Amino acid sequence: MHSHTQIQFLVRRAEELAQRRDKKDIRPGWLTHFVQDVADMFEPETDAARVGFDCRYDTDQWLVLFYLGDAETVGGINDGKRSRIAFDFDLKSLLDQFDIVESLRYQALPEELALEAHRECALIEVTGTLNNGEKPSLITACILSHPPSAVGPGVRILPNGEIEAV
Repeated sequence: MHSHTQIQFLVRRAEELAQRRDKKDIRPGWLTHFVQDVADMFEPETDAARVGFDCRYDTDQWLVLFYLGDAETVGGINDGKRSRIAFDFDLKSLLDQFDIVESLRYQALPEELALEAHRECALIEVTGTLNNGEKPSLITACILSHPPSAVGPGVRILPNGEIEAV
Protein backbone atom coordinates (compact mmCIF):
# COMPACT_ATOMS: atom_id res chain seq x y z
CA MET A 1 0.00 0.00 0.00
CA HIS A 2 1.39 3.39 -0.94
CA SER A 3 1.74 6.04 1.74
CA HIS A 4 -0.65 8.43 -0.02
CA THR A 5 -3.30 5.69 -0.02
CA GLN A 6 -2.87 5.31 3.72
CA ILE A 7 -3.19 9.06 4.24
CA GLN A 8 -6.36 9.17 2.10
CA PHE A 9 -7.80 6.33 4.16
CA LEU A 10 -7.01 8.12 7.44
CA VAL A 11 -8.53 11.39 6.20
CA ARG A 12 -11.68 9.60 5.04
CA ARG A 13 -11.91 7.78 8.38
CA ALA A 14 -11.54 11.04 10.33
CA GLU A 15 -14.30 12.63 8.23
CA GLU A 16 -16.62 9.69 8.87
CA LEU A 17 -16.01 9.89 12.62
CA ALA A 18 -16.68 13.64 12.63
CA GLN A 19 -19.97 13.13 10.76
CA ARG A 20 -21.11 10.50 13.25
CA ARG A 21 -20.18 12.74 16.17
CA ASP A 22 -22.12 15.66 14.66
CA LYS A 23 -25.33 13.66 14.27
CA LYS A 24 -27.92 14.62 16.83
CA ASP A 25 -29.09 12.04 19.32
CA ILE A 26 -32.86 11.86 18.84
CA ARG A 27 -33.40 9.94 22.05
CA PRO A 28 -35.15 11.99 24.73
CA GLY A 29 -33.28 12.47 28.00
CA TRP A 30 -35.65 10.25 29.98
CA LEU A 31 -34.91 7.36 27.58
CA THR A 32 -31.16 7.83 28.02
CA HIS A 33 -31.64 7.58 31.81
CA PHE A 34 -33.79 4.47 31.35
CA VAL A 35 -31.08 2.84 29.20
CA GLN A 36 -28.38 3.63 31.79
CA ASP A 37 -30.50 2.29 34.65
CA VAL A 38 -31.31 -0.96 32.82
CA ALA A 39 -27.67 -1.46 31.74
CA ASP A 40 -26.71 -1.36 35.43
CA MET A 41 -29.03 -4.33 36.08
CA PHE A 42 -26.73 -6.73 34.19
CA GLU A 43 -24.42 -8.69 36.46
CA PRO A 44 -21.82 -10.42 34.25
CA GLU A 45 -19.95 -13.50 35.47
CA THR A 46 -16.62 -11.93 34.42
CA ASP A 47 -14.76 -8.96 35.83
CA ALA A 48 -15.26 -6.96 32.64
CA ALA A 49 -18.17 -6.94 30.22
CA ARG A 50 -20.04 -4.42 28.11
CA VAL A 51 -23.76 -3.96 27.87
CA GLY A 52 -24.93 -2.93 24.43
CA PHE A 53 -28.26 -1.48 23.41
CA ASP A 54 -30.23 -0.44 20.35
CA CYS A 55 -33.07 2.12 20.54
CA ARG A 56 -35.70 2.19 17.82
CA TYR A 57 -38.76 4.40 17.57
CA ASP A 58 -41.88 3.00 15.94
CA THR A 59 -45.10 4.91 15.32
CA ASP A 60 -46.15 5.20 18.95
CA GLN A 61 -43.48 3.62 21.11
CA TRP A 62 -39.80 3.05 21.76
CA LEU A 63 -38.23 -0.39 21.41
CA VAL A 64 -34.98 -0.85 23.31
CA LEU A 65 -32.88 -3.98 22.85
CA PHE A 66 -30.28 -4.77 25.53
CA TYR A 67 -27.56 -7.41 25.29
CA LEU A 68 -24.24 -8.35 26.80
CA GLY A 69 -21.42 -8.23 24.25
CA ASP A 70 -19.45 -11.36 23.39
CA ALA A 71 -15.86 -11.98 24.45
CA GLU A 72 -13.29 -12.39 21.67
CA THR A 73 -10.12 -14.39 22.28
CA VAL A 74 -6.93 -12.72 21.03
CA GLY A 75 -3.94 -14.92 20.19
CA GLY A 76 -3.32 -18.61 20.54
CA ILE A 77 -5.20 -21.50 19.02
CA ASN A 78 -8.59 -19.87 19.65
CA ASP A 79 -7.65 -16.49 18.16
CA GLY A 80 -10.76 -14.70 16.92
CA LYS A 81 -13.17 -17.10 18.62
CA ARG A 82 -16.15 -15.37 20.20
CA SER A 83 -17.93 -16.71 23.22
CA ARG A 84 -20.89 -15.61 25.29
CA ILE A 85 -20.46 -14.11 28.72
CA ALA A 86 -22.86 -15.50 31.28
CA PHE A 87 -24.85 -12.95 33.25
CA ASP A 88 -27.57 -12.51 35.83
CA PHE A 89 -30.20 -9.86 35.32
CA ASP A 90 -32.35 -8.15 37.94
CA LEU A 91 -35.81 -8.58 36.41
CA LYS A 92 -37.63 -7.11 39.43
CA SER A 93 -35.68 -3.85 39.06
CA LEU A 94 -36.59 -3.72 35.38
CA LEU A 95 -40.28 -4.13 36.19
CA ASP A 96 -39.98 -1.40 38.85
CA GLN A 97 -38.88 1.07 36.13
CA PHE A 98 -42.38 0.95 34.61
CA ASP A 99 -45.42 2.76 35.97
CA ILE A 100 -47.68 0.19 34.28
CA VAL A 101 -46.54 -3.20 32.92
CA GLU A 102 -48.81 -4.26 30.07
CA SER A 103 -47.02 -7.49 29.16
CA LEU A 104 -44.12 -9.62 30.32
CA ARG A 105 -42.84 -12.40 28.08
CA TYR A 106 -40.11 -15.00 28.39
CA GLN A 107 -38.94 -16.79 25.25
CA ALA A 108 -36.92 -20.00 25.20
CA LEU A 109 -35.49 -21.12 21.87
CA PRO A 110 -33.57 -24.18 20.74
CA GLU A 111 -29.83 -23.43 20.41
CA GLU A 112 -29.85 -23.60 16.60
CA LEU A 113 -32.55 -20.92 16.37
CA ALA A 114 -30.93 -18.77 19.03
CA LEU A 115 -27.69 -18.70 17.04
CA GLU A 116 -29.15 -17.86 13.63
CA ALA A 117 -27.15 -15.04 12.09
CA HIS A 118 -29.96 -12.58 11.44
CA ARG A 119 -32.29 -13.22 14.35
CA GLU A 120 -32.58 -11.12 17.46
CA CYS A 121 -33.83 -13.44 20.18
CA ALA A 122 -35.45 -11.66 23.08
CA LEU A 123 -35.08 -13.72 26.21
CA ILE A 124 -37.22 -11.29 28.22
CA GLU A 125 -39.63 -8.72 26.79
CA VAL A 126 -41.44 -6.12 28.91
CA THR A 127 -43.95 -3.65 27.47
CA GLY A 128 -45.40 -0.87 29.54
CA THR A 129 -45.59 2.82 30.19
CA LEU A 130 -43.07 5.12 31.81
CA ASN A 131 -43.92 8.52 33.21
CA ASN A 132 -41.23 10.69 31.67
CA GLY A 133 -42.29 13.94 33.33
CA GLU A 134 -44.39 15.12 30.39
CA LYS A 135 -46.77 12.38 29.37
CA PRO A 136 -46.63 8.61 29.79
CA SER A 137 -44.59 6.90 27.07
CA LEU A 138 -45.08 3.37 25.79
CA ILE A 139 -41.85 1.38 25.69
CA THR A 140 -40.82 -2.21 25.04
CA ALA A 141 -37.57 -3.34 26.64
CA CYS A 142 -36.02 -6.58 25.42
CA ILE A 143 -33.18 -8.47 27.06
CA LEU A 144 -31.56 -10.43 24.24
CA SER A 145 -30.09 -13.87 24.77
CA HIS A 146 -27.09 -12.87 22.64
CA PRO A 147 -25.87 -9.79 20.80
CA PRO A 148 -27.10 -9.11 17.25
CA SER A 149 -24.83 -10.66 14.61
CA ALA A 150 -23.74 -7.29 13.21
CA VAL A 151 -22.33 -6.20 16.58
CA GLY A 152 -18.64 -6.67 17.29
CA PRO A 153 -17.30 -8.13 20.52
CA GLY A 154 -17.80 -6.29 23.79
CA VAL A 155 -14.51 -7.39 25.35
CA ARG A 156 -11.30 -9.07 24.30
CA ILE A 157 -9.52 -11.78 26.27
CA LEU A 158 -5.79 -11.21 25.90
CA PRO A 159 -3.17 -14.00 25.86
CA ASN A 160 -2.19 -13.18 29.47
CA GLY A 161 -5.82 -13.70 30.57
CA GLU A 162 -6.61 -10.01 31.04
CA ILE A 163 -9.96 -8.79 29.78
CA GLU A 164 -10.22 -5.41 28.07
CA ALA A 165 -13.29 -3.55 26.90
CA VAL A 166 -13.53 -2.92 23.17
